[in-house]
Amino acid sequence: MRLEKFLTTTEHLERAKEKIEVLWAKGVDFSREEVASAKEQNRMLLLDMDFTSDCQLHCYYCDRTPDRFQQGNREMLTTEDRKNLILQAKELGARTVEFPGSGEPMIDEGFWEVIEFVHLNGMTPVIFTSGWHLDDSAIDRLYDLGATIFLKYNSTNPEINDDIVMVKGYGEYVDKVLKKLVAKGLSGSVPTRLAIDLVMTPRNEDLEDVANIFRWCRENNVHNYISTLIPEGIADRKSKLFEKNRAYSFVKHLAKIDQEEFGLQYEPVLPMAGGYRCRQVNVGLFVNLYGEVYDCNGLGRFLGHIRVNSLKDIWNSRYARHVRDKEQDGHCAVRERVWDETQLKGFDRKLEDYYLWEKVNGSDPILLSGLRKRENPNELITVEDLNEVK
Repeated sequence: MRLEKFLTTTEHLERAKEKIEVLWAKGVDFSREEVASAKEQNRMLLLDMDFTSDCQLHCYYCDRTPDRFQQGNREMLTTEDRKNLILQAKELGARTVEFPGSGEPMIDEGFWEVIEFVHLNGMTPVIFTSGWHLDDSAIDRLYDLGATIFLKYNSTNPEINDDIVMVKGYGEYVDKVLKKLVAKGLSGSVPTRLAIDLVMTPRNEDLEDVANIFRWCRENNVHNYISTLIPEGIADRKSKLFEKNRAYSFVKHLAKIDQEEFGLQYEPVLPMAGGYRCRQVNVGLFVNLYGEVYDCNGLGRFLGHIRVNSLKDIWNSRYARHVRDKEQDGHCAVRERVWDETQLKGFDRKLEDYYLWEKVNGSDPILLSGLRKRENPNELITVEDLNEVK
């Protein structure tokens, strides 16, 4: 598909010369100043939460690990659980609730009830979607609910899009969905409420095509969420990883386009293109399908379990405070630990940092009680049990 320019104003680009966050999508547009203020006041800004693990796509680079699959005897979150967590996050100061998956969020039977609840509580719902369920009615409804949409879009070539997600016809379908989202006006505000979620892989390593998508996003006020693979799950194979230096080369290439064609100056930082710097670790928590809590939806570091402790207790635990103390500013610990060739696999990776910290600082009872619940999901954790792990 040839991406056509539709926006006539360059206001967003002019404003971005003073503040690059203007180009980031609403709900994830956390500036360095806002993050610093939140850290000083111990405020949470973002709750990240999984919906169902079901998905119609079969992306060959899928980064989901067993921590995010619907399996075993672990108790899954209910719609009421999610609404309760949203209220807990709001009390801590959150203004955004993000839904990255773990499968297709819109399949979940409680999807609309939860999104409406987020909106009623004055927060921004951010939804990562394949677009399969974005018909006219759904687009209208999400627009009215103030949602920001991240649409999976890996190439302007429909056949390549089909190949990446391994579903015939997806490429042509998602082209139509993108046009509908634009026509609805989701990119008509600053910051935008529309983003393209593009993962650079060996199957779409056409840098010129990616650069053209990047240019189109800039011209039309669409957030370009362009990155390399998260090396977890199916993507955790050496033959499929983008090496660190190759990732940096495409990030630098797009930064050069920004400088020469759009007058935007910034220092490119891995793993995201376009000057975007994820700051989730400093201001948010991620809760997976089973109530297990991590620092980010890449399943970076395990922090606790909502079946044992409240979100507030986990947020204020000693280890969680340590995790968010250092400024993230775009750094991705999930990718870095693989680029640095960690020998650990699976869940052991998610505890590696904690055990190093524990040797110096002593144990964190919040994390250990959560870990016990994770390993023994049917066990009833009592107050005496919590005292036992201190």
